[in-house]
Parts: sequence; structure tokens; C-alpha cells
Amino acid sequence: MLNPIVIPLVPMVGAVTANLTELIRGESKTWHPNIDIGMKTFIFAIAAYVVVWFALLVTAIIVGGTDHISSGLEVIGLFLLGLGFYTWGNGRRFVSSELQLWLYRLALPGVLLSCGVISYFG
Repeated sequence: MLNPIVIPLVPMVGAVTANLTELIRGESKTWHPNIDIGMKTFIFAIAAYVVVWFALLVTAIIVGGTDHISSGLEVIGLFLLGLGFYTWGNGRRFVSSELQLWLYRLALPGVLLSCGVISYFG
């Protein structure tokens, strides 16, 4: 069983991943046509997208360990719940252009910090 303190962090990582997926697919221009993403922001967002899959796997393994495989499955399940909620719930409509830009910029440190906290307290 996961520590209740870290349960909200896992779906948030899933939602950020869904947000980054839209950037990579080019779907973000549909909702924010006037957003100007610089090269540094784009590189940080792509790095966050690549790191999140590895960090999620490592986090699930650390939390689950050898005795509590169900905790690792909870991490994956809650991540998919956040990913699905953002995707099918059209979470992008609640994000303004300015907030979207900052989400891209802070995605990498946010994902690393969240996965570290989940691993430590999970």
C-alpha cells in the first residue's frame, strides 16, 4: 500500500506526461496557437518526457521492492489514471498559454522531484 501522502503526486506526474505528449505530437498549437516556445524550453520539455518513463519505472520498482509488488502496481495504475484523466477529460482547456509555457519549463525538475519524493516516502 502506498503512503497516502504521495498518492496525489502520482496522477499529477501522469497529467504532466500527457501534457508533454501533446507538445511532442504538435497538438498544443491547436489549443494555444500563439504560444512561442523557445529552444531551451523545448529541450527541457523533451528531456522531461524521456526521463519520466525511466523515473516512473525506477520509482515503481523502488516502492514495490521484493515484498510489496502491489505498491509498484499502484504507482503505475495511479500514473495511468492521471494520464487518462488529462487526456480524456480535456485537461488542456484549463491551462492558459502562460501556464502552459511554465509547465513545459518546470516539467523536468517537477518530475524528478515528484518521483524522488514518491520513492522516499512511498
